[in-house]
Amino acid sequence: MAPSGAEGSGAGGGIYQPDSGSTVDCDLGAPSAPSVGWVIENDGILDYQVLGHSPGIDIGGAADPRVVQLDDGRYRMYFAQPGEYGTGAAISPDGVNWLVEDPMVLAVGEGGHTSVVRLADGSWRLFSASSKPNQPGEIAVSSFITEDGTSFTKDDGYRLTEQDFPYGDIGSPFVIREPGGGYRMYLTAVPEGENQGQPGGNTKVWVVSATSTDMVTWNVDPSFVIEDLDGLDWTGMDTMHAWVGINNDGLFELYSGLGGPATKRTSVDGRTFSDPEYLPLIGADYHVEYLPSGESRLYHSSGTMDTGGDIRILRSTEVSWDVEFVVGGFQRADATDPDSLIFVLEVCVKGSSSTPLEIQLLTGAGPFAIGERDHELEMTALSVRSDYPPFQSTVAIPEGEDSRWFSGGQGVETLVRVSDGTAMKEWVVLTLAGGQAE
Repeated sequence: MAPSGAEGSGAGGGIYQPDSGSTVDCDLGAPSAPSVGWVIENDGILDYQVLGHSPGIDIGGAADPRVVQLDDGRYRMYFAQPGEYGTGAAISPDGVNWLVEDPMVLAVGEGGHTSVVRLADGSWRLFSASSKPNQPGEIAVSSFITEDGTSFTKDDGYRLTEQDFPYGDIGSPFVIREPGGGYRMYLTAVPEGENQGQPGGNTKVWVVSATSTDMVTWNVDPSFVIEDLDGLDWTGMDTMHAWVGINNDGLFELYSGLGGPATKRTSVDGRTFSDPEYLPLIGADYHVEYLPSGESRLYHSSGTMDTGGDIRILRSTEVSWDVEFVVGGFQRADATDPDSLIFVLEVCVKGSSSTPLEIQLLTGAGPFAIGERDHELEMTALSVRSDYPPFQSTVAIPEGEDSRWFSGGQGVETLVRVSDGTAMKEWVVLTLAGGQAE
């Protein structure tokens, strides 16, 4: 969902004075249709402590979850780890509560963004992308076979290389079995001369594809390209690290995104996808499991800048309330003090709820981190912290330690979450600001 007023009243990033006397009308009486909220089933698994790592982003904790269900009903997750830790595996009885099964099933350098497909004989084939040992920086897709899910034998050769595509680095191979037979692989590609995930982000990311009848020999599909036309804008890199599945209605769904909201696209045939829908949740490296109830369970990379990565688990649910925003932009709390910047945002909570809705602020959010709830900031920055909808609250966030440089300028990275005590929706302020900055 693209937020209402995402461009804000301050197009161009102008400075607004708080005594301007303007009044924002949220139109709270307008009807609100049912929408999708997200239940946090597990707020962080496989963190640095569980895995025996040191704390810190890019130092400890898990990322890049890939989940498969086993014949006995249990679930297995493959996850990436930073540094020397390689790819690990975890096991779960219910898809929500997890224990480490094997801390390293693939060595470092054999890929972190994996994809796993069940074979007819009950074994599994895993795909990953990494540099060729004899050609550092030359990215290729390899595959591995496993009988037990934790001991892997590498297939000969490479399934694809970056030379097969008219771009630079390729990565994040994700393979599905097509309904009509055969297999399709979705990958991400970046411009020539760039590395995926490089510091400062990539200037552009494409989703590309290839097909196969046996998962060994692959043919690039030149007709398939999804391009992030705006590059690294307020939506982040919304084509990064694609996951694709077929939902209970037979539609293909593609989830992707990094540094902005989760992005969802749909397709009838797995080749032509809809325009992006921006969901009210923040994360990266998405994986979805469709539940018998019709709900979706979503796994994604999370964590904090201080502690490092972990995996958050969400479940979709229908709610009778929704949230829109009107962006006031950056203002000066003191017109004579150029360092007294605050960011002003109107939160318009519509619809109905049997319980009060609470507005929560989390600081330390970023491209790979959700952040931590800041109760002290909530006390000072919110005009209304909790109420039954419909209601309106003004958020005034001071620029300070919770700011870092992005390609679009400097912006406050506070995460705004609205929760009814069970389900929630969340947005990063930088996203709502559309990348505006002074």
